[in-house]
Amino acid sequence: MKKLFGIVVLSLLLSLNAKADSIKDFQIEGISLGDSALDFFDKKELKKYTRTHKSKVYDKYCSDKFDTYEDGICFYTKGNDKSYIIESIAGFQRFQKNTNIEICYIEQDRVDKEIAKLFPNTKRNVYEYKNPIDRSGQSKERDIVYVFDDGSEAGTACLAWGKKWLKKYPQSSTHLQVFLDTKKYAKWLKDGMK
Repeated sequence: MKKLFGIVVLSLLLSLNAKADSIKDFQIEGISLGDSALDFFDKKELKKYTRTHKSKVYDKYCSDKFDTYEDGICFYTKGNDKSYIIESIAGFQRFQKNTNIEICYIEQDRVDKEIAKLFPNTKRNVYEYKNPIDRSGQSKERDIVYVFDDGSEAGTACLAWGKKWLKKYPQSSTHLQVFLDTKKYAKWLKDGMK
């Protein structure tokens, strides 16, 4: 698992231009914020990748088309955006069922050390909280977020689903994600995805 995620992180780092001035200069699977999903997928594929999401603001698409992230990527576009401009993108690495979140945190800290080297002058925040999607309050998340001057964000998140959530959604598991978010998307997340 460590070797595989190390390859994932290496891929992310190779996709980043260390002298970049904007988050749009960074990529996950060759995709940057502000790119059109139509540059990577045709409309038929996008329809297939659409995930139902209760948001009236953003549409969610997930794909396992790429090789770097074993568990695929997900990206968000504004709802009904015919240009499919990407507002957020994340790559995922899932852990085996019943993995303690501490294992995810160890991997997250390792990844964070590499990311911190890329953003030495960027504000870094760590948030630990109960994930609001799980209304039982049992699911835990820790985000390490780098905030750029324009308000966009890059970082990692560890999420461990609670027992009630896992009973209802048994396909869920503890996972680590690497993400890029526009300022508007990050605000939407902080506002409770309303």
